[in-house]
Amino acid sequence: MFMSDSAVMEKTQTIRSQPELLAPAGDWEALRAAVANGADAVYFGLSNFNARHRATNFSLAELPEVMRYLHDRNVLGYIAFNTLIFSDELAEAAKSLEAIALAGADAVIVQDLGLARLIHLLAPDLPIHGSTQMTLTEHRGIEFVRRLGVSRAILARELSLDDIRRIAARTIMPLEVFVHGALCVAYSGQCLTSEALGGRSANRGQCAQACRLPYELIVDGVKRDLGDQAYLLSPQDLAAYDLIDPLLEIGVVSFKIEGRLKSPQYVAVASQTYRAAIDAAVAKSPYEITRHAKLDLSQTFSRGFTHGFLSGVNHQQLAPALFPKSRGVRIGTVVEKISQGVVVEIAAEHIGDDAIGLLLKPGDGLAFDEGHPEKDEQGGRIYGVRPRSERRAELTFGQGQIDNALLTLGCTVWKTDDPALRKRTEQSYNRDLTAKRRPIDFRLRGQFGGPLELLASHQTAAAPLVGTATWAGPIEPARRHSLTRELAREQLDRLGDTPFELGEVQLELPEGAMVPKSVLNELRRAAVAQLQSLCDAGRPKTIHPTALDQLRGEVALHNTRLPTPDSRLPAAAPALHVLVRNLDQLAAVLTWQPPAPLARPATVYCDFEDVRRYRQAVIQCHDAGQSVGLATMRILKPGEEGLLSQVAHVGADSVLIRNLAGLAYFQDRSPNTPRIGDFSLNIANELTADLFFGEGLARLTPSYDLNWDQLVGMLKRSAADRFEVVVHQHIPMFHMEHCVFAATLSTGKDWRDCGRPCDRHKVTLRDRVGAEFPLSADTGCRNTVYNSVAQSAAEYVSRMLALGVRHFRVELLHESAAEATKLLETYSRVISGQESGRNSWRQLQVLNQLGVTRGTLQKA
Repeated sequence: MFMSDSAVMEKTQTIRSQPELLAPAGDWEALRAAVANGADAVYFGLSNFNARHRATNFSLAELPEVMRYLHDRNVLGYIAFNTLIFSDELAEAAKSLEAIALAGADAVIVQDLGLARLIHLLAPDLPIHGSTQMTLTEHRGIEFVRRLGVSRAILARELSLDDIRRIAARTIMPLEVFVHGALCVAYSGQCLTSEALGGRSANRGQCAQACRLPYELIVDGVKRDLGDQAYLLSPQDLAAYDLIDPLLEIGVVSFKIEGRLKSPQYVAVASQTYRAAIDAAVAKSPYEITRHAKLDLSQTFSRGFTHGFLSGVNHQQLAPALFPKSRGVRIGTVVEKISQGVVVEIAAEHIGDDAIGLLLKPGDGLAFDEGHPEKDEQGGRIYGVRPRSERRAELTFGQGQIDNALLTLGCTVWKTDDPALRKRTEQSYNRDLTAKRRPIDFRLRGQFGGPLELLASHQTAAAPLVGTATWAGPIEPARRHSLTRELAREQLDRLGDTPFELGEVQLELPEGAMVPKSVLNELRRAAVAQLQSLCDAGRPKTIHPTALDQLRGEVALHNTRLPTPDSRLPAAAPALHVLVRNLDQLAAVLTWQPPAPLARPATVYCDFEDVRRYRQAVIQCHDAGQSVGLATMRILKPGEEGLLSQVAHVGADSVLIRNLAGLAYFQDRSPNTPRIGDFSLNIANELTADLFFGEGLARLTPSYDLNWDQLVGMLKRSAADRFEVVVHQHIPMFHMEHCVFAATLSTGKDWRDCGRPCDRHKVTLRDRVGAEFPLSADTGCRNTVYNSVAQSAAEYVSRMLALGVRHFRVELLHESAAEATKLLETYSRVISGQESGRNSWRQLQVLNQLGVTRGTLQKA
């Protein structure tokens, strides 16, 4: 299942010696922009199985051409294959991966752990990069995927420099870090918002960007006036060009720019900026971004720039909540209206030499921000610019472009378009020049009277490649001019449009030998052509086309050997498990007396905001004769091991595992405690399920990304009685490091100075149609936004039972004791066959104030 330690070491150590600038590409133009402006590698998706489904992407058929283009210019190409893969898609995915490997891809970026397992067997020479969708936040999880064959970890964007330093100190895995671009408010791989609201899963590349919508803050049932703040979940963008040096010192090997949905101009400007920053860091020289470069970055795309989480948590800075989209460059404010235009006062951050000339020129596009970005804004192209002073300028527009009567003095002016910048960036890649060249060394050798041989060599990460060419000769003594090293360099340096540049030249010839220039030129062309052919061939392309069949055979064999997970229950007896989120709900469950023949819950899981209350919960459950399980947090970051320790040492009967770090911790520290894998492990196919069963998990919760047909596809190929299906819950939509409580109800930047408003207030977020989404905080101060409507699978229970499912879970959120016991009774009757799912569905519609939904189980 896992690679040997020696194989892991070999695979993870074949990395480039220099730090890598990794740029995005959504189409050919963006690809050329990245290459021409200094990217060492480019990542892009294909038509299927990538997390930017809305990008143009490339087709599988054109991939060989794309890879030739990149390799001819000494740039690596990584394929984003970073979605969850459903069981019925594995065969198609395997065929695509085979084609990707044969096309010469330098790596695939993967989210699905079962898919990583398949790739390792199918195409063992193809490197696997663990996507940020894997939610890699701590060294234990990184080591887990490293043993699975992953050769690079793309870290979660919620980590600080200190977090990354601590991870790097405890793993040999090469680390990749996002340094520029849009920030998701939720942890990648843990956002179920689009899936819950519209069946468009972010884990399937179909994010609907609900985080960029306006929300009202409802505090204790009352709308809180936040002034202009409406976009409470919309972070500013990341810009870490001034943090490259410390990241390089930590040992980060790849610096990643986000943006496969962005323009070629954005790709060009961002690549230029970070190329300069990386080169300066490597040369150990200070880097300070120029005013021009900073303006260019903002102009091509910006919601405002921050360090994100790299400089630590700052809830007051991450999401100002004023607008959700790129605005370009903030120019200043309108201070006067004039005929056909306005007078603008330049913002203080731009003051310097010729600020007006730097910012404004005829043809630029402007927009006037009245504080309502959801409405149409006035705007137009500048017709004329006349400075009034160092900080003020008259701007005129064409006839009818601006209605001054509708403008408000003091409104913000944004430059939304700069044609000169667009033309300049297009020129950077339209000429299609090779920006990166590989050094090659030449060696000329021979003796008088014999042939002349030229060797052209290039050192790769794996081994040197050598092209050779021979002239039959014979080599003769020079009558007038013998060949010198300087003359040889002059001829051998004529490398033209090849992807090479001249390195060292060695002469192993007798003194006074003569070699005609025409011979040297011919030998150079032949040797370089052979070397280029060897470089184009790339790494070995071993393919095992029966890999999927082999793995499925192993899964089937493992399924027949799995023990019954709970010896206290008859193998065929269905069991109800319930998750509670506070002590009141726990008391309600413990005092519930189910009418015969219904049984008490097999397990009560406690998922409390404060893990210090777990000890009390365990005592109460054991006093009542009730089996109790405790939930780990969904995220674990460096330094938070103590939170797992508190779960491990209070005597629970089982643990609900929600992340790879928790899995590794309990394997090591508490191996005899039964472990149940929760939904956040993203188990969507039988290969992933079998992987976790092999790690000793007693039961698994299927991914919430599965609809009914997809769930059936996995259950039919797995041990269905080892799955615990959640049949009632409020889907956890956003799970985020950003704390809305702290950002809106305090002036604190993190848990140390926020005053913990989460302890005192009940908060919901109200969307544009009036739906209210409950907000909660966990022990790590991370927030979860839950769906407003509960999801019920009552109608599917009988079909699950027929497939062999025997474990069903009901999850409570804010239900009262009476509501909780009613839910337990309803679902107990359904799973015991006392009542039909359809009748229960109708009862639940009445019981719940907002009704219930079939939610993610319905076909999209």
